[in-house]
Amino acid sequence: MPKLPLLEARTAILGEVDAIIIPVFQDLREKAIPPKVTSPFFEGNSRNELEIVEKFFKSDIFSAQVGSVQGLRWATKNKNVLNHVIFAGLGPISELSEEKIRKVGAQVWAKLVSEKSRSVVIHVDPFFDRSSLKSDLSHLRKIRAFTEGLVLSAYEFKKYKSVGSQDSKKGSDFSKRISFLTSEKSWVASLEWHLNQVSAMGEAVYLARDWSNEPSNYGTPTYFSNEARKLSRQYGLSCRILTEKEMVRERMSLVLGVGQGSVQPSQFVRLEYLPKKVKNPKTIVLVGKGVTFDSGGISIKPSLRMEDMKHDMAGAATVLGATILASCWQVPNRIITLIPFVENMPDGGAIQPGNVLTARSGKTVEVINTDAEGRLILADALDYAQDLKPHVIIDVATLTGAVSVALGKQCCAILGNDDELISALRDAGSLNGERIWPLPLYDEYGDDLKSDCADLKNSSNDALGGTIRGAIFLKQFIREKTRWAHLDIAAMAYDLGNLPYYPKKGASGAYVRTLAQFIADF
Repeated sequence: MPKLPLLEARTAILGEVDAIIIPVFQDLREKAIPPKVTSPFFEGNSRNELEIVEKFFKSDIFSAQVGSVQGLRWATKNKNVLNHVIFAGLGPISELSEEKIRKVGAQVWAKLVSEKSRSVVIHVDPFFDRSSLKSDLSHLRKIRAFTEGLVLSAYEFKKYKSVGSQDSKKGSDFSKRISFLTSEKSWVASLEWHLNQVSAMGEAVYLARDWSNEPSNYGTPTYFSNEARKLSRQYGLSCRILTEKEMVRERMSLVLGVGQGSVQPSQFVRLEYLPKKVKNPKTIVLVGKGVTFDSGGISIKPSLRMEDMKHDMAGAATVLGATILASCWQVPNRIITLIPFVENMPDGGAIQPGNVLTARSGKTVEVINTDAEGRLILADALDYAQDLKPHVIIDVATLTGAVSVALGKQCCAILGNDDELISALRDAGSLNGERIWPLPLYDEYGDDLKSDCADLKNSSNDALGGTIRGAIFLKQFIREKTRWAHLDIAAMAYDLGNLPYYPKKGASGAYVRTLAQFIADF
């Protein structure tokens, strides 16, 4: 996993600093820290240097509009003199939001990378200005959102870059230490706590991204189950791995059917977090789709962009990251995380269109499309989950390409049988800048899933309403009175270059923060 930047709260600058970052609200520019000679940041700077900063700061060059990031640098051999100042515009206070601040944090990180900065100071007193409370956000929520933008932007996947290559070195030394400087000593402890929370968030999202980015020749079901076991020891979770023999005993024929065309054995991972000193905690079950590579099976996919199908286990990566983050945050609720890991391949033993499989629930399924495999493995996992008597079940999956047609790459779809649960997940998503949009689950969408020779079939005869029909299939395995929600993250799982704190290419790690937030607040 890439190293996170070291985050620390301070009341004084210690050691050599490459740059200082000063957030500026557009309507509080006259109150911004520089360019006063008395400012502790500029002790030792010449009057001429201070006048340059002042002239730049008061000019129209720096507008302080949201996302405007500009700086000044001058040459000096004196290590005790600050020679690089970066101003980060936050726009008008009245229009402030956590998501806007996150994006500014991401833009600041891009600036630090371009400047090859290793040690940075962020002056956070502007966030504590009383006038900034004209927004609905607290001081610490502003700083936390800014830090999230920085940390989420710092991720790089270079595991398979050859040692010494230009790409392997690029970015590796940038911004190793970020100090958050405040003159208010009373804020340091609270600030440190929030920085620790953000560091945990970065760790969890980085892990989710790493899992999803893992090439499928390395990232096999066995690899991920072994990694899950290692991570469970590291983060204090319990872990149980069901082998194929144990899945046979559990009657998970849908999971086994999807994986039977691969030489890689399927695995079923069960992780559990139990809060300490909490009597009768609520139980939340997370289920993640873990197709480590999806060729489509006999219903093989087109070759164009098939390499992206290593991301078909992004649902598994998301629920893993959320579980780890929630455990680091020491949430008061119990979490059970279920991940069926399979590889969908088309060899001589693969399931064929027209085959009938018997699900763990006892229902029979006619498989008319082997590329509609995610719903099969989730169906068995959901049935297993309900035996655990949870308060709610949430499954996360790159289930349908149709969701990108319906919603594009701006939000994921949510479908389920409980409006209150759906609303709570959407609220958690809004807090984290991760949009979620509800789609209906009208029973009529299931009419075309009726089979002539089995209880139901796994796909419809046309492409209409594909995301809804995928969820309708899952609903057939949800028992009465079970509170359930399904997140289809297919469009949001990778290549989210439209948001500055996500990698332009590769896994996004989206919805790790949302799920952990939901678990913490449930």
